[in-house]
Amino acid sequence: MTATPAFLAHQFASALDRRDWPALRTLLADDCRIELVHDGRTFGADEWVAFNADYPGRWSFVAEDIVVADGRAVVRARVFNEEAIYHVASFLSVADGLLREVVEVWADGHASPTEE
Repeated sequence: MTATPAFLAHQFASALDRRDWPALRTLLADDCRIELVHDGRTFGADEWVAFNADYPGRWSFVAEDIVVADGRAVVRARVFNEEAIYHVASFLSVADGLLREVVEVWADGHASPTEE
């Protein structure tokens, strides 16, 4: 049975929060492309898992919303530790039961600037 986008989205969020890097890697196709929109970096599957594993500090990843449609899923999450909070939308493209592309859009937890 092939994993559905909804299943993969939930497993994606769970693996990130648990810092279960082997589990995260099993969700990614070998040719998966990961893009961080805010800084333009792109990664392959192994490179992105290593980037997360090596990222300093202990961060919690809490999925606040998951939307699924047409072989894709979006995970909106809050990522935080004792010192900072961020928000991320992870756009997941799925084919053959694996994540083929992950596009992440990050924002800090600060209020939007007001108009003057």
